[in-house]
Amino acid sequence: MYEKLFFILSFVLILIISRLIPHPPNFTPIIATAIFGPIFLSSKLYGSAITIIAMFISDIFLSFHSYQFIVYVTLISISLLTPIKKNKFSFTIFTLISCIWFFITTNFAVWILWDYYPKDFEGLLLSYTLAIPFFTNTLLSTFLFVIIFWNLDTLLKKSDFINYLKHV
Repeated sequence: MYEKLFFILSFVLILIISRLIPHPPNFTPIIATAIFGPIFLSSKLYGSAITIIAMFISDIFLSFHSYQFIVYVTLISISLLTPIKKNKFSFTIFTLISCIWFFITTNFAVWILWDYYPKDFEGLLLSYTLAIPFFTNTLLSTFLFVIIFWNLDTLLKKSDFINYLKHV
């Protein structure tokens, strides 16, 4: 039991630090964690909780905003839809879809809730267009961390650590 708690708390701490240290905008392991949390813990509920707890704690330091709820719900939806069985092709597609889903929902929330853009179709398109550099970072970081987590999961399963955690 303590080993599983230590694993979860360590993972949450790493995520918090990754958001608090200087980094390029949107270049964090958060979406990759939303994808891999359920795999590491064999539970979509606990897997999504890791991501949301880390986000919430780091947001205490970074500040909250009016569309924070949308960010959290989007990450939870990614965790809940994550395929538990690993397959390189399906994970590549799921990772891409997750990044696109995050881009669509969060930028729609910015457009609708903030006064940055006109509340018409052109304003919505402008919102998405100006967010493309952030999307690039999201895409690169998510794929990078999914690859890292994929290999970490493979390594941990070979060492039987994940099975050990499941039974603790």
